[in-house]
Amino acid sequence: MSKNSTNSLEFIQKHNFNKDIFKIYKFINLKLVFIFLQIFKNIQIKIYGIDLKIILKKKNLLNYLQILKKNANFLFKVLVDLVVEDFPKKKKRFYIKYILRSLEYGKSLHIIIRTKEFKPIFSIINLYKSAFWLEREAWDLYGVFFLNNKDLRRLLTDYGFRGNPFKKDFPLIGYVELYFDFFLKKLKYKKVTNTQKKQEFYSNKTFFKKKNNF
Repeated sequence: MSKNSTNSLEFIQKHNFNKDIFKIYKFINLKLVFIFLQIFKNIQIKIYGIDLKIILKKKNLLNYLQILKKNANFLFKVLVDLVVEDFPKKKKRFYIKYILRSLEYGKSLHIIIRTKEFKPIFSIINLYKSAFWLEREAWDLYGVFFLNNKDLRRLLTDYGFRGNPFKKDFPLIGYVELYFDFFLKKLKYKKVTNTQKKQEFYSNKTFFKKKNNF
């Protein structure tokens, strides 16, 4: 083992990182891990399969993404996707995940930040142009507000839509329903008229039981 590799191993052990950190070696070299741990502070590293996930504070998001994109050791120049996870019972309700890809090194990286409901986070459209539509989608479906994104409009729902349909506390049937008025010959909205009785789940229905065909 080279001297640099030995120093990297001692650095990891000294900072009491989880043993799973050594799985990073499967898809990223030891020298890169050493550089990564030296540059980034106050982060959590988790390994799921071959995916490296890094949880950081949202105030550090723009600075760290800039390093990951422009530093020659990383070159994560492609934003593949932006994913939002909703945990209503947690204080920091939303987990925003940025999936990055380095074409030069053939590596993927997941950057995760946590935020409270109604607390804005900084937009990354100045770093990744593809984030423009992804942030609009997150705003439309979850209500996550992105600072400095000047075009946060509805993307997948209608213009008069109320609420954010992917939130887990959003009613499954919504608030309004669309119907065709035969007298006025046009589409109209009205409040949902389904009664609670129609929404109940009955497990004793015949289609839940195994039928004997003999």
